[in-house]
Amino acid sequence: MAITAHILKQIELKNYSDFENSWFHLKDKLTEREKQELLTEIVGYYYSDKHFPFFKKVLDKIIDSKVSLDFSIEHYAPTFLSLAVHVVSQQLFAYLLQQGASINFIGDCYAFETEETIKKEVGDNLHLRYSTCLDFAELVMADTLTVDYNYSVPEKIEDITWHEIDNKEEIKVKKKEYYYLLEQSQYLHDLIHTDRLVDHIKSLGGKTYLQLKGK
Repeated sequence: MAITAHILKQIELKNYSDFENSWFHLKDKLTEREKQELLTEIVGYYYSDKHFPFFKKVLDKIIDSKVSLDFSIEHYAPTFLSLAVHVVSQQLFAYLLQQGASINFIGDCYAFETEETIKKEVGDNLHLRYSTCLDFAELVMADTLTVDYNYSVPEKIEDITWHEIDNKEEIKVKKKEYYYLLEQSQYLHDLIHTDRLVDHIKSLGGKTYLQLKGK
């Protein structure tokens, strides 16, 4: 949204004082839906656990305008709460629940599609159309173990012991190999924390759409 572009730039720069000033002059000009879209932009494209204190202050300001956190979004994640799963953050997930998000809110994955598209792709299979945050978390977990798993078995394993490695100050690795290790590290991080999120959601009483409908 053009009206919030300046605010998003301040968030990108982590400039809270300028954000706070801009928000004071803008908040009464935005509808609830526009505020929800702003929250979606912030979490979906700028959020990181590394800067949680900053983002908490920003989200506090926007949510304080009595914004409902139960809404569908035009994103791979179907609901705003599901975005916390998308960015793999249990910390953010807990914060959004504290701020009033409903763990069993049912989002419409096709809320922004035409009736023709919905009829063609979903038909009477409503479980394909509607989703809770647990549905999404389990989908992400399944995709991580299948679609996103594209690592090959090493052609060879270096014949070196852990003792020999521990006695070295540095280990030389080619840049390409180092980037590959970083990629695998991020993959494992997302896999482990998504798995923990699935268990965490269930422990809090989170259910799938079909479970809520008793099917």
